[in-house]
Parts: sequence; structure tokens; C-alpha cells
Amino acid sequence: MSLEQDIANVVSAAEQLTGIVDTKIEDINSTVNGKVAEINSTISQQVSRVNEALESKQIIGDGGRGTRSIDIARYFSAAVGGTYIHLKLPYRLDRDNHMYHIKVNGYEFHKGKLVDTTFVGYCYNQGNILGFKQELGTHEPFSYVGTDSHIYLRLTIEDKYYLNLSVDSMYVGNGTVLKPGDIEVIESTELEL
Repeated sequence: MSLEQDIANVVSAAEQLTGIVDTKIEDINSTVNGKVAEINSTISQQVSRVNEALESKQIIGDGGRGTRSIDIARYFSAAVGGTYIHLKLPYRLDRDNHMYHIKVNGYEFHKGKLVDTTFVGYCYNQGNILGFKQELGTHEPFSYVGTDSHIYLRLTIEDKYYLNLSVDSMYVGNGTVLKPGDIEVIESTELEL
């Protein structure tokens, strides 16, 4: 009977061990499933953020220096004739100390000209100057301070018929990340506003 008892004890121990292993497997499966759900949720949130950024075409970067704001202002005209395009920045000489880097791209269809201009500068309230500025590119670019103390960037357009413009920005120095609505595009026959 002792051999039968030993076999019964081994079978009972094996059943207990199988129960313990099954419980541990369930615990591991539950933990793994929880972690997988957590990772899937994080991935889904990241994909949503990327999709929103791509759909809005606003910002590429982490918000620090070098971050680019894409297509934050645009302009189109089907009218004919020469004009000036003024970009009104949110920076005011009587209030702000901000550097800027603005890129304008487009197509002046009626003249068959590429629009490709970059503006950089420093709205320096403490020195009451628009300084350290440079304009480089097509369409006689020029930067100035308007009568309302805002910083303006100007392009000279020979013929605005099917003129298309897109404005991008890069966060430089002590500037800011500009977003849609921060830059106003103004068409005017006036040299300065």
C-alpha cells in the first residue's frame, strides 16, 4: 500500500503543481495583455498626434529652437496688376524682443517667376530698432516697422494674376513658434503700412 500511497501523493502533487502553473500562466497572460493594451494606447495616441500635425500642417519639431511652422499663412489672387504683399508679424517694436526667420515660397504665374524669399531679423524693443535683419530672395524683399509698430515683410509683385504664396517660420534665438493666424498677409498698393 505504500507504493500506491506514494503514487497517489505524486499524482496529487502533480495536480497541485499543474494548478499553480496554470494560475501563474493566467497571471502572466493578464500582465502581458495589460502591457500590450497600454503600449497600443500609447502608440494610438502618438499616431493621432502625428496625424493631427500632418493634417494641420502646422509644426514640425518639439517646440524648441529649430522647430518649423509650415504653411501658417497663405495668399492667392486671380486679379491682374502689380501690388505689394506685406506680411504683418505678431511682433511689435514698442513691446517685443523677438528674433524671426520667415520663408515665403510661391509662384507668380503671369510673370512665370518663382517666389523664394527668406527674411530674418530682430524686433528689439529695448534698442527701439529692427536690427540684424537680412532679406534674401526674389521679389525685392524688404523688412520695416509699420505705423502700428508691427514688423512687416514686403514683396514687390509685378502681376498678381494667379499669384500663390505659402509662408513658413522657424523658431530662432529668442523668437517664438508661430502658428496659423499669427502672420497676416496684406495686399496693398502702398509701399509701407
